[in-house]
Amino acid sequence: MYKVVGLLKRPEGMQMEDFRRWWLEVHAPKVMKWKGVKRYCVNLCTTDDQRYDGMAETWFETKQDMDNAFVPAEGQAARQGATDGSREIVILFTQENVMIDG
Repeated sequence: MYKVVGLLKRPEGMQMEDFRRWWLEVHAPKVMKWKGVKRYCVNLCTTDDQRYDGMAETWFETKQDMDNAFVPAEGQAARQGATDGSREIVILFTQENVMIDG
């Protein structure tokens, strides 16, 4: 599997609950419309002492599906939304290497 992994830090002054609401209710629905997505998981921090406030994983069956996710307007809008909705963002395009499964 291939994954887009995103690490986000919420904007300065934004409360964690507001960031959580934005990610789950505003940003996530945009990502869930991407063609080829097999799984989408948002992981939000439970403490305030971490460099990032959340991490998302978006799974694709093929590298081509992953690469094509950002081509249409929906993909570009989601990526721009993530950039606009965070103070710091890291996006990784990865190939999954499962070491333990189950």
